[in-house]
Amino acid sequence: MLGHFIPFRYCRTMNERLPCRSILDCWFNRLPIREFIEENYGEEEQQRIFAPPKAKLVALAEIVENAQKKK
Repeated sequence: MLGHFIPFRYCRTMNERLPCRSILDCWFNRLPIREFIEENYGEEEQQRIFAPPKAKLVALAEIVENAQKKK
């Protein structure tokens, strides 16, 4: 997603402390990533990891709402 080398730790935690939804595509040739996900994350977490991304407008509205709450 970012276009350059990223440490595995970042990929495991960048999605609200869960792995990025693209982790399988990025790491399949370096380690048994599917097995890693299955062993370390429950079914509910896996559903959250691989859920389709929110629409950009929805995500932007959430960011604005959170910023307003912090004020």
